[in-house]
Amino acid sequence: MAYGIGAAATRLAKLVKGGADEGRNTRLALVLRLENVVQLRASIGQARMDQMLDRLTLRLVSEARLLPQTRGAGATEILGVFANPQALTPAQLIQQLQAICRTGIDLPELRIVPVINAVIVAGTAHRHELAALYATARLAMQNLDPLTESGHVLYLDMPQDGGVFGASPEPLLSAQDVELRFQPQICCDTGQVSALRAVIRIARPDTEAVDIADVQSRLEEDTLVSLTHAGLRLALSALRGWDRLGIWVPFVSLSLPGAVLADPIIADTIAWELDRFDLDPARLELEVIEPIGQSGGRLPVGESLQRLTGLGCRIALGEFGTGSAGLADMRRFGIGRVRIGREFTAGCDRRGDQQRMILAIIALAEHLNVATLADGVDTQAECAFLTQIGFNAVQGAAVAPWMDTEDADSFLMEHVHAMAAIPAMRSGA
Repeated sequence: MAYGIGAAATRLAKLVKGGADEGRNTRLALVLRLENVVQLRASIGQARMDQMLDRLTLRLVSEARLLPQTRGAGATEILGVFANPQALTPAQLIQQLQAICRTGIDLPELRIVPVINAVIVAGTAHRHELAALYATARLAMQNLDPLTESGHVLYLDMPQDGGVFGASPEPLLSAQDVELRFQPQICCDTGQVSALRAVIRIARPDTEAVDIADVQSRLEEDTLVSLTHAGLRLALSALRGWDRLGIWVPFVSLSLPGAVLADPIIADTIAWELDRFDLDPARLELEVIEPIGQSGGRLPVGESLQRLTGLGCRIALGEFGTGSAGLADMRRFGIGRVRIGREFTAGCDRRGDQQRMILAIIALAEHLNVATLADGVDTQAECAFLTQIGFNAVQGAAVAPWMDTEDADSFLMEHVHAMAAIPAMRSGA
């Protein structure tokens, strides 16, 4: 923690010593957790993220009279106790913290509104150790809904029996909350469907469906693995269903976060599911969308990727060109395809800077002997340029929208009929 924060907290403790003595029988502990860690670390870096948390801590010290604990480098939690626990009612304290957390944090040339969850636990100084209050707050966070966009601030009293609140919470999300959205990828040479990209979404009756990638940093690791497994099962089931309809889809593509790839049994789970649906491993592409080892650890993620490559699954690299993996990693893990996103495809039909970057990416991919996919293609002009310049496949709104399984069935059948009619049309012409 920055020196200024510690000094401010010390001065504050002296200023409110009298008030703290009056309320010595009550202790309010705070655990405040930054939830969108992966996205922030990737976009602004660890140093700026630490700076952001330092500034948030200073606000809590000055506005809420928090006495914070020292935060280690890279930590994503703010811990502390309130110097004057009787100054505000629980409702007022929640409102104050919500206002602090939802106000943007200014960094040099940047303003950030982080996603934050916070739990305040009220206990008594002579009965409850501070560590127990923090442990109760962390367990209570498991009951906070990860689908809300702005996060939560929760206030609770320590159980009278001294036990831990919410020690065995029921899981908020289950496989029944998982649904898929598909988007076709079209081969630039033949016009055929080369694959379908599948995105896992979480849908519940009381909330709007969200992509799991948008909330994965706010999910418990076991929950994330379980939901991803459910999405994998749905994707393979859809692929097998298209086979039964007589529609050939070469493979489905599914992104896996590092925390899931770090699961020691993920390769066995995928192998078992492929066998259960009687599908060749080459009909599943697993896409890595973050730097290898950024979450989950480099060694376990690397071992899973090597096992999946040995199994015969396709391995792809998402968001290519934005630092997602080094060239050595591409060779080591058998990367067979790279995907570039909207950062490169936007305006590529008319912007020279975009065209130069795209040409460099294509040249590198050809040198590495990997296929290329252009994603986020929003206009027909962009699609025409990317198709002609040398990409293997394109995907985006200009090609086909995101759709559920039923709509994907209809699209594929219509596309098969349309492609079958092309030779007849050419012959008649």
